[in-house]
Amino acid sequence: MSKLFNKQNFEYGKKIASGIGQAINKVKTKINKTKLDKANSTLAIAKQKLKAGKAKLDQTVFEIQNKQLTFKSKKGKSESNTESYKRITGENNKVIKGMLDKAAEKK
Repeated sequence: MSKLFNKQNFEYGKKIASGIGQAINKVKTKINKTKLDKANSTLAIAKQKLKAGKAKLDQTVFEIQNKQLTFKSKKGKSESNTESYKRITGENNKVIKGMLDKAAEKK
C-alpha cells in the first residue's frame, strides 16, 4: 500500500466524513401542530411583509422629497446582447487606440 492509502489515513477520512452535515441535522424544523401555531406563524409572516412594505414606501417618499430616484424609468427598447457587445468593443477600441497613439508620440 502507498503512504496515502494506509489504515490511519482511512480512519481519519472516515472520521471527517462522519461529521459532514452535522450542522444541518442540529436545526429543528418548524412544524405547526395546532391551529394556534399556524395562526401565529401566519401572523409573523404578515408582520414581516408589513415591515418590508413600509420600508419600500419610506424609501419612495424619501426619494420623491429629495428628487433622486434609485431606479430611473427607461423608455424605449432595451439594449440587446449584440448591441452591448458592439458598444463595449467600440469603447475598448477607442481606449486602446488612444494608448497606442500616446505610446507612438513618445518615440
